[in-house]
Amino acid sequence: MSLNISSRARWGRRARRWGDEAIAELRADLDRLGYGWWPIPPRLRVALRHTYAAEVPWFVFMLAATMLAYLAVAYFVIVLGLYREHDPPWRWAAAWAITVTLLMKLCVKTRGAGLPFVRNLLTLECKATIRACSEAYGASHAQRAEKLSAVGTALRRLEGDVMRAHRRSGTVAFLSPRRRELKVHAGQVVAKLREAEATLGHGDHAAVLSEIAGLAATIAEQHVAGHIGSLLPKPALEGKQPVRDREVLRVAAAVVLIAGGVVGLAFLGLPDMATVAAGTAWAVLIMMALFGSNWARYLPILDLFKPGP
Repeated sequence: MSLNISSRARWGRRARRWGDEAIAELRADLDRLGYGWWPIPPRLRVALRHTYAAEVPWFVFMLAATMLAYLAVAYFVIVLGLYREHDPPWRWAAAWAITVTLLMKLCVKTRGAGLPFVRNLLTLECKATIRACSEAYGASHAQRAEKLSAVGTALRRLEGDVMRAHRRSGTVAFLSPRRRELKVHAGQVVAKLREAEATLGHGDHAAVLSEIAGLAATIAEQHVAGHIGSLLPKPALEGKQPVRDREVLRVAAAVVLIAGGVVGLAFLGLPDMATVAAGTAWAVLIMMALFGSNWARYLPILDLFKPGP
């Protein structure tokens, strides 16, 4: 028990050190870009510390969940292929059952610890964008093109997290009417970021990079305060046409692919239980591929494929 507590204490100190280093780096970047007057909010400091502490648990959860999904598919492929006419060896089945049980326990244990990482991904991307702007701000003429390209890459990732902020917050239900308003706001925020980025090609690089960093800092501050519906002030978004969210297309692709898999399984003539299990595994893999770490929120899609009364 004491060894376990000691390990947790060491991990806590290490994670806190990583968070403090990230805060110090953010402070230096903001100072370079002309925001020395802007104090880093306490909530942002706490969010960064929690995010770095939750990064490893979330990575372990995703690894275990992926292995679990592949094991489920592999089981039915092997059983229905090699052992279709007779039962598989009991030792093999027991080893598979034990492995699946351990992976499920690991998923349950690490998911809760890793959730702060997912919910603060937008904050991390804001910091990464500010970092990219800072490096481009002080780059030499020979390095400027490469560093400006890195700013564009950071902005693409930031845009994706802005679009997903309302889904990752954990405060908006899957079918809530608030989602539409939040999606429109997120689209306007992305449009504002793209407008600022577009001036990099013909404006003062230093001023534009400072503006982009200021937008990222504002988004981070509002996000950690829970204001996902006002990531940027309304005056800055007036007249901005929202950038389209691709969520509907991904949902449509998921429905088509899952339906195709279910139809394909029906032609194999498998037992009902095997068909249901293989179909579920296929559906989960499709949703993980299309929606990433946020796939669990789209489980209501499976209701479309439930048999009628």
